Amino acid sequence: MTTTRERAAHRSRLGRVLTYLRTRPSVIGLAVPVIAYLIFSLAGITTSSIGIDYLRADPQNPMGVQIGASQDMRSDEFWTESPIWLGQMARGGAEDPTPLSVSNDFFAQLPAGPASSVVFLDGTILGLSGVVPDNVLFAAKWWLPSLLLFLGLPVWFRIVTGSSRWGFTAAALMFVAPATSWWSGRPINTIGFVAAGCALVLVGSSHIRGRRFVRAALAFIVAGALLARLPSYYQPLAIVVGLPLVIATAAVLLTEASTRRARIISIASTLISGGMWTGLLFWENRAAIAAGLSTVYPGDRQSTGSAVDVGTLFGATTLGWLEPLSRQSFVSQPELVTAFNVLVVAVLALVITRVSFGPGSHRAATICVLVCLGAWLLWCTFDWGSLGGHIPLANRVPPHRAAQGLGYIAILCFGLMMSRRQERASWGLPLGAGVASAVLAGYAGSVLQQGPLPGMTALMIWGSAAATGAVVAVLLRWPERWWSLMIAVAAASSITVTAQPILIGLGDLRSSPAATSFLDWGEEAVRDDQYWASDSRHVDALMLATGTPSLSTRQQIGPDTAAWRKLDPEGQYEDLWNRGGLHVTFSWNGSDEIAMTQPFPDVVVINASPCAVATRMEGLRHIVSSAPLQDSCLRSIGEIQWSGATHHVYEIELRTDPTS
Repeated sequence: MTTTRERAAHRSRLGRVLTYLRTRPSVIGLAVPVIAYLIFSLAGITTSSIGIDYLRADPQNPMGVQIGASQDMRSDEFWTESPIWLGQMARGGAEDPTPLSVSNDFFAQLPAGPASSVVFLDGTILGLSGVVPDNVLFAAKWWLPSLLLFLGLPVWFRIVTGSSRWGFTAAALMFVAPATSWWSGRPINTIGFVAAGCALVLVGSSHIRGRRFVRAALAFIVAGALLARLPSYYQPLAIVVGLPLVIATAAVLLTEASTRRARIISIASTLISGGMWTGLLFWENRAAIAAGLSTVYPGDRQSTGSAVDVGTLFGATTLGWLEPLSRQSFVSQPELVTAFNVLVVAVLALVITRVSFGPGSHRAATICVLVCLGAWLLWCTFDWGSLGGHIPLANRVPPHRAAQGLGYIAILCFGLMMSRRQERASWGLPLGAGVASAVLAGYAGSVLQQGPLPGMTALMIWGSAAATGAVVAVLLRWPERWWSLMIAVAAASSITVTAQPILIGLGDLRSSPAATSFLDWGEEAVRDDQYWASDSRHVDALMLATGTPSLSTRQQIGPDTAAWRKLDPEGQYEDLWNRGGLHVTFSWNGSDEIAMTQPFPDVVVINASPCAVATRMEGLRHIVSSAPLQDSCLRSIGEIQWSGATHHVYEIELRTDPTS
């Protein structure tokens, strides 16, 4: 039994812990995302759409647990990114053989050498399949950018502004933004790593000032590896959402209250570490990058600024009904959704009323982000003509992509400015900004009603506009209250609560009979240096997810020109296949001639007999067909059930004696 003294000591220790947590709420704030990350990862819970009907053996009897519907328009995720990760697990971390294209590893953020094994550590860990369950690895990689966002941004805000309150709020608003939820988390995949990298840069700088050089070196080394990921993902969006935070961090280093020597060491350390990791990453992927830059798209693409319609630009707060409305008419949600661009109104109101930008580094960071916000706003509201095509980096960003990333800068800028706003009894600014935000949101919703969302009702538009204005007014009136921030995050979350499914496990991509068969076939094909092909994009995704080398797959970066020349010796179809982001599939027929068609800009269909293709591509030994085939070189080896249909599997047996 415990004595009275022991109980008193226990209560004393508990009291000290509780006192510590009360005086340091940021500790709780940082612990919560870590705990949530561990729970979701260990339980294999994600919001992936790989549970969509296309990727089920029998859509009427799906395997595993899924709550909510998968989104058809998230095809980049369920047809490409997630299957690539699963394929990496199936191969135990070995490189993906891509017979027609250069390696997809750079854009898939998978290791291609020692440096990228560190920079893409989350991709490297996928090789632990067999030791760690695949569903745990998949969920751990899925949520890592979000974890880094909720760890990095609050720390960055605390160092720059003195408080992490608005860092947590900004992270939450970015996390639940429509562009995040409907676009498979792509913005967060950039912002999360950049935020963590920039926070570590500032931590390293503080260690320099404290003459803790070993800690500083470690911080700068890790920060450089995190920031090196910036150019490896979807560049048009990464340029918009990632660079403002990097620029603001550089401004903080230049203006922080320290000696000139300490500032020079911090800046030099950041440049050396970031440059080293980025240079090594580019060197290891030089062949793929060169192929990508030589493509018709996106290598030769240049953009200029032009006006984006106001419905798309400022309509994010009216998209709470996007999921049911998109069932009534065809809507490309990833092309329509943005973040909370309407916060531009509140930012403008704060500028007009001369809110304090804070001292030194806070002022410098705020001004840099504000300038970036204004520049990208002009890019997607004004016609820049031929001038825009000559502006480096900006000419890689189409205006509608700038509009999609604009809200993340607005959230960052709003947070920086609100962290200096003092609570006052006056309602002038809150009411003015709230009414202006409501009018703009209502106008944008009405434009969407006249265009892509005709099912939107007047009640939906007026309700969304009123809620938008009320949230802006509450934030401006009570900037120092936790409950006002929670109201804003809750209102923002309600817009996207139905946008994503909750998936436990990996659906049919691991435990279904078709997946089990392809896991075996894929392992055999890799061992024998052979590959497959199919006439179904649904089967292509299954083969990609099971690590089966295939001619019919996603060409993420660019083509292997020599391999494509085997199918197209004269280069007749080069404009079709010399592209990045390309889906390659087949249409089997009895012709010995190979023809190619492009039904959509990102799809090329190779029309030919399997025998003709196998004659030119020696490693092709198996094909899958959605219909029975009678070609002389084919031998049936079975059938699989996939996406609710029967697919026929054939082995190719080419005769070496032409007279036989």
